[in-house]
Amino acid sequence: MIVGAILLFGVISAFMLNYSLFPVVKNPALSIIVDYPGTDAETVENTITIPLENQVSTIGGISEIRSTSEKGKSLIRLDFENDTNIDVKTLEIKERIETIINTFPKEVRKPRVLNFDPNEMPIAVISLNATDPRSLGELRAFADSIVKKDIEGINGVSKVTVSGGKIKEILISFDIRKLNSYNIRLADINEAIYFNNRTSTIASIEEKGGLYQVRLRGKFSKLDDLVDLPIASPEIGKSITLGNVANIQNSYRDEDNTYRVNGNQNIGIYVYKKYDANILSISSEIKKTISHLSQDGSKFDLLYNQADNIRNTYFNLICIIAITIAILFFAAKRKGEIDIPKFTGTILSQLILSFLLISFIHFLLKKDFDLLCVLSIYLSFAIWIVFYFNFIQNHTIDLNGEKKILLFTSASIPILFLPGILLNSTVAVNLIRMAIMTSIGVLNNYIVYKYIHQNLSANTLDRFPTITTIPEKSKIQSVSYEPKKNKRDLILNFLLIIAPIVMIFALIQSSKEVYFNVEDDRIYGYVELPADSNFEYTDEIVQKIESKLVENPNVKDVISQVEPGHAFLIINYHKNFFSSDSIIPSLNQSVGKQNPAFCYFTKESDLGRMKEISLDIVGQSHSDLNKSVPKIANLITNSPGIHEVILNFKQPRNELQLDLNNRDPLLQNSDIGSFLRTVVQGSVISKYNENNNELDIRVRASKEFRDSEKQLNKFLIKNNSGEFSSIASSFTQRETLSPIKFFRKNKRPNLSISVRTDSYNPNTLLKLVQNHSQTLLNNNERIELNHRIEKLSKSNTNFTVYITLTLATCFFLFVIYTESLKTSFTYFCSLLFSYCTFASIYLIIFKTYDISFHIGSVIILISLMLHILANFSEVKGQNTIPINWDFYFVAIGLFLPLLILSNPELNVFKKVFGLFLISLVLSRFLLIHFNFRFANIFEKVLSTNNISKISGGKNVRR
Repeated sequence: MIVGAILLFGVISAFMLNYSLFPVVKNPALSIIVDYPGTDAETVENTITIPLENQVSTIGGISEIRSTSEKGKSLIRLDFENDTNIDVKTLEIKERIETIINTFPKEVRKPRVLNFDPNEMPIAVISLNATDPRSLGELRAFADSIVKKDIEGINGVSKVTVSGGKIKEILISFDIRKLNSYNIRLADINEAIYFNNRTSTIASIEEKGGLYQVRLRGKFSKLDDLVDLPIASPEIGKSITLGNVANIQNSYRDEDNTYRVNGNQNIGIYVYKKYDANILSISSEIKKTISHLSQDGSKFDLLYNQADNIRNTYFNLICIIAITIAILFFAAKRKGEIDIPKFTGTILSQLILSFLLISFIHFLLKKDFDLLCVLSIYLSFAIWIVFYFNFIQNHTIDLNGEKKILLFTSASIPILFLPGILLNSTVAVNLIRMAIMTSIGVLNNYIVYKYIHQNLSANTLDRFPTITTIPEKSKIQSVSYEPKKNKRDLILNFLLIIAPIVMIFALIQSSKEVYFNVEDDRIYGYVELPADSNFEYTDEIVQKIESKLVENPNVKDVISQVEPGHAFLIINYHKNFFSSDSIIPSLNQSVGKQNPAFCYFTKESDLGRMKEISLDIVGQSHSDLNKSVPKIANLITNSPGIHEVILNFKQPRNELQLDLNNRDPLLQNSDIGSFLRTVVQGSVISKYNENNNELDIRVRASKEFRDSEKQLNKFLIKNNSGEFSSIASSFTQRETLSPIKFFRKNKRPNLSISVRTDSYNPNTLLKLVQNHSQTLLNNNERIELNHRIEKLSKSNTNFTVYITLTLATCFFLFVIYTESLKTSFTYFCSLLFSYCTFASIYLIIFKTYDISFHIGSVIILISLMLHILANFSEVKGQNTIPINWDFYFVAIGLFLPLLILSNPELNVFKKVFGLFLISLVLSRFLLIHFNFRFANIFEKVLSTNNISKISGGKNVRR
């Protein structure tokens, strides 16, 4: 009944679970986005960003506030503590915004509170292919009005952005001279368009007990409606049409971005997911959507799909598990002493029940089923075979002893992962979850083995005389275990003291990378040009870079999104064993120098972030930071061990500034600004519907009036008295520098740089930069680690305490099991020497303490503890320790398919299981039984305490 329930609920859960790779270690975060069209970055910061920061900063649970103010937009990112309820905080933030929104200018659009990280990369990239460059306009309209809305409606999608193509609009190019001759203000044109392109309800009429709404429909339906639009001209005393003073036509918005795939212009659609969304479900819905939309002849290509990476990884795992079972099957069949059906059936039962149990538990907890769950199944089977060969096959203990050691093992696994909270609490929580699942798997393997063994052995037909999960009988060889001599004891005792010291030294010198890192087959590229670079120049440089990248034999696809002064590239590359680490240097070599452009490549992963350490320089003034930070970056670049320093901002660009000379009571400053903005840049006045597509109606001066800044002297503006005056007399022109964006961190001005290095860990680099840049920093400026990097990096002290606490936990576990301090101390010294010797060698060779070594170390400790408990009790009675080669053959059989067939996403599996094999070697050759004469101190202390209690605390002569 119980097995049937597990099967039923497990199967149901397996189909309803979310599947992912490794857990996403990420803080809950919200983003506030506010659009303020037509304003510069400084105005956005003072009018929108700072007031919003002050309003929301007092909300509880915020760990960091970052904001970016740029032309026409404010973006505020709020990072919260791990246990924060995002839904509650979203409502609280919206309430705070409502109390301040009335103080914003009327041009400010309603703030949006979104549950997505603006720095997060898309989970899918879709290309809408254009067969003819002339069709880019129609395709862009189709993507904006149909494709984007359909994909945004998919559950779990947080944002969809469209790039490339040409955006249609209705362009009204007016002749300034004609406006002046007819004595028509620019505001007259804007008002005529706006108020004559509206549909509104003007009244209600009651008739025969009913209420009828009276609606006035006045929307433009064709271009001729705009051409014939009447405008009053006081100069001639009658109305003229808009077509008399302006050219009205279907046009395309000035090109300011493009999207290409391998050099061909297309429409790019980027899909972003919510924090806890199901990627596989989103991917399936995206494929259904584009399949449905393709029926009308549109051609879509799904260039990147993160879900495919997940599917391929799990398929790879299924193949590896199947091959592993086949290897064990043929090995058992070749041996000839094993009942094959029982052997295979037991292994399959253990694996399937473990999977269904873990699936059901994760379904109840509403957790994703990730690779840690699969790793727990692997580890539970590995620990089970250690348990089986040491305690069951050799019949060294009775049934009660089996249960005792089983409970000891199951409890030890999660307990030994607990100290990891000192290093990274979020990672530790996930590893403890994995450890608990491993313990459940070990218990399941034991119960399945016992249940099948006892029931099938009692079968009167005796068709299955025995059943084992691994070969029960094997040839046993013996190796002599020579008693230690006094001189040898002294040497071993000395080595026991030296081994932990060497290990701690190697640990301090190694780089610390305790986080989940999954590399996929894509590289992100960033191309940065000077801030005053226009779109045409930027696009020309980026096309050269694309052509060089496509020629690289490792590159599969190059996807580019180009904007003025900036480009974002996604490079898909051919994945193989050798190219993973060399791909970025290969790309850098292909691109070479592209002055004045700066091009760099990176991988979006925790490991990539640690190799590119981000530093924040926080100060009091944006202008001071723009002077000091580039100097600091140049200084760091010349330091040894630094490969590259990247400015995560653009330096101020040249701009033309107009300073008002006087205050004319008949002419408002806002009128001057609105006039110039419309003349030079154009203003969107209203909307126009064309074939169910909404187009902007843009009013702008004809091209001959905006060729250069000299044209400003020719503009006449009409004041409130109806007279025209030269606009040039109202201001003085001068060139100045203006920042493109204003950055703030925790309500203070901030700029950041990224340092690419393999020689320093984050804390060491921070100290180096702080020491070298003291003379370059202004007052009240400081350098600190980026919040994300700070959470990923931990000090050497934390690691030393962690190792000490973990080893101390092993000692107390021995004490609990043996109930003897003397025995526990002897066992612990053997464990300490073996583990520290291995860890020292590993860290000295590889110089990295990563997540694989972190998990593998615990597995090594558990494996060594089981070997000690199994073998050291026999040492007292005999001088031989048996060698069971079947044990090693089974372990190698589990590891070989992982080693040969696994993809890069399973590197953690390979390393952890490789460390498990090392634990078997350590248990064979480095588990030394230490003889301590002073270990009798424990017995003397205990006996003294007992005598003291009996004598009532009086001195007793013995």
